Amino acid sequence: MLVLAMNKSEAIALFYPGMAGSATYRIPSMITTVKGTIIAGIDARISDMRDNPNKINTVIRRSVDNGQTWGDVQHLVSYAGEGLNGAAAIDTALLQDEETGTIWMLFCHTPGGIGLWASEAGIGFDERGNRLVYDGSGGEYSLHPDGHVTDREGRATSYFVDDEGNVTSDGISSGNIFLKKGVHTEETLLEARTSFLQIIKSDDDGLTWSRPIELNPEVKEAWMKFIGSGPGRGIQLKYSDYRGRLVFPIYFSNPNGKMSCTVIFSDDHGKSWRRGTSPNDGRRFNGQILSAETLSADGADLTESQLIELPNGELRVYLRNHAGLQRTAVSVSKDGGETWNEPEYDQDLPDPTCQSSVMTYPDLGDGKTRVLFANPADPRKRTSGTIRLSEDGGSTWKYAKQIDEYTFSYCCLTVLDNGDIALLYESDFDFSENKPITVKFTKFTLDWISSS
Repeated sequence: MLVLAMNKSEAIALFYPGMAGSATYRIPSMITTVKGTIIAGIDARISDMRDNPNKINTVIRRSVDNGQTWGDVQHLVSYAGEGLNGAAAIDTALLQDEETGTIWMLFCHTPGGIGLWASEAGIGFDERGNRLVYDGSGGEYSLHPDGHVTDREGRATSYFVDDEGNVTSDGISSGNIFLKKGVHTEETLLEARTSFLQIIKSDDDGLTWSRPIELNPEVKEAWMKFIGSGPGRGIQLKYSDYRGRLVFPIYFSNPNGKMSCTVIFSDDHGKSWRRGTSPNDGRRFNGQILSAETLSADGADLTESQLIELPNGELRVYLRNHAGLQRTAVSVSKDGGETWNEPEYDQDLPDPTCQSSVMTYPDLGDGKTRVLFANPADPRKRTSGTIRLSEDGGSTWKYAKQIDEYTFSYCCLTVLDNGDIALLYESDFDFSENKPITVKFTKFTLDWISSS
């Protein structure tokens, strides 16, 4: 049982090496639903802790008693292939539409053999929204929703692809479109060798989930290579003209391999999605005016991000960046995420170039806008996990408490039904020795953060 001691609980291992048949787990996401359920999302890295290319599944655990007890691991998304040849569903982010109750989980899918750096430019779909697949000679085909395949002239072929990507030709097994090229001896068709932004949803508080929904046709440009989620959590806007908008942070790479962040958003409860511009669009950096599409300047990359909305309707996005200043960057939007101002570096937020977590605390009616921020606070390495509290919307950070003195990497915050704050974070790892990660869960109170 998880009990608060002196207003902070002992951390428990929520996901650990070998649990439920997975070598290790990485990249936490977490929300508290309107029913008070905690949903903790994670990558199940089945045989190896590395990023994709790798066999990576999307899984969750749920708690209905504020983290005292937890359900079993639920596997939500799994693609074909094994080990480092396997396809991936990686880097989750969660949010709930409080008006409909629908829970959304965003993630990146890549086929076998493909990760951030190997992703090719392209959307992966034709002009009608059908998935593009290719034969061994590079011939292009369209995969229709019913599984049938046509050539580029629209003529029927003998190919059929089922929901799991398995290909048959005249009824004979002929590979799987999600596999790494050359793995299957009867290989015929493969999907595009790029990254796919996908989303799933649950309408029953996370008990069951939809099949993946493709977002590339709506939010990815043909010149983009990689595209992925924040990761961590998204938000639903509560203020100004954009009330009800669903917003997820994402990032992507351009033909030069340089990365920029932005958000995607929906104004119709997830039926359709649009992409905002990036803080790198129009940014002045080292005497240059940048564009996310043509960016080539070293140090200008803006990658994994998390965002909050302030009571005045302003959005603030907190950015992992590669400027070498070892500080978290912050950019502001005043139009619901459609455009962003030039990033500034918060000198009070030291950062070893790692993802961080940020969220607002519910209004207590005392005129203070409380913001919580968690990250590894050592600018040299991923240690010294720290939670910070601002009472003025992130302008200053008056309070800080150390969560874990030792290893601490990606993390995600949520506020529980009873007002406690929970943190899910990566711990007990050694990247240099490929030592598997333990993902820990702890909770604490506002009073504990602000106590001396």
